[in-house]
Amino acid sequence: MARRVRPKRHDSFESEVHRQFGPLAAQWGLEGPIDDGVVLATVSYHLDRLSYTWMLDDEDRELSVRVALVVAEGQLTIALDDLVPGLGLAPRQQVRSSARTWHGLQQAIDSHTQWLERLHPQLTTPEASHDLERAGARLFAPDLD
Repeated sequence: MARRVRPKRHDSFESEVHRQFGPLAAQWGLEGPIDDGVVLATVSYHLDRLSYTWMLDDEDRELSVRVALVVAEGQLTIALDDLVPGLGLAPRQQVRSSARTWHGLQQAIDSHTQWLERLHPQLTTPEASHDLERAGARLFAPDLD
């Protein structure tokens, strides 16, 4: 029978994201991690117009990463598990999101990290906004009133 994977006392969602995604973020020159969590546990990394916001919903035990790109009209945003199928790369199930256990959280972070590693070069090109729009990203325009 397999042993249960348990977090150590100092382990947290934020530390695990940094452990797994931090080396790529540093390689790409992203700034972060920035702990943004007020309601949800949230960690952000950003570079110029592009940001990746990692979120853990403790109630649903689901991990998600929001990809955001600043454009002239505002900001395009899409969840990674919508982006992958939206670009025709794989079905949504290929982006693990279940974080019901510590091991599940580690696997979900690993899955998201692998997808971001694959997509990051595409998300930093001048065509990135077109790819995000094609995948179904939402445009959030600033309220000028």
